[in-house]
Amino acid sequence: MTHNDKPINGQDNPSFLDLFNQLPPVPPVPPAPELDGQHGTGRLAWLRAAWKASWEEGGFLYERWEEVGQARHVSWYEIATWIKAALLFGGLSLIVLMLDAAGDIVSATLKGLSDVPASGAGDSSSLWGTVDHPIRVFLADQAAHLPVAPAALYAFWQLTGLVGLVGGFFGNAGARIAGCCSGSAPSP
Repeated sequence: MTHNDKPINGQDNPSFLDLFNQLPPVPPVPPAPELDGQHGTGRLAWLRAAWKASWEEGGFLYERWEEVGQARHVSWYEIATWIKAALLFGGLSLIVLMLDAAGDIVSATLKGLSDVPASGAGDSSSLWGTVDHPIRVFLADQAAHLPVAPAALYAFWQLTGLVGLVGGFFGNAGARIAGCCSGSAPSP
């Protein structure tokens, strides 16, 4: 079997092209009336023979299957390179999919927050109205001078407070300062 690189840790690094070296010669194609529908004759008989030869001991696919079986019992450094590449590619693909889904969730959440009416805090005599109503009124007044909707300012104020709260729990001093500033900034 030919090699495409030096052996690593005593393992052979076979090439995919070695599979073609194991193919038997292509037999001549019989004329159409001679095809009898049996598995041993026909145009793809050489492909079936190559498939069987590659699964025999010492064949390309047999060796790959053996590497997969050994991967469970050896360390990361002894696993075949193609298995490492497949695992890393699968893991990175999963991370990209999760980040894409998280981006869609955050986008939908921010859009939902920005659709909240600016002065729709409701009753200002309740506890939540006492806290929320002055902030909404202040942000609506400030939005008159800015090219931003009051609901977008309110959503940003909430997001800053949430990031400050979560970051503060993880011990980030900058997040604690941002949480304190967002809580005290819109005081009318």
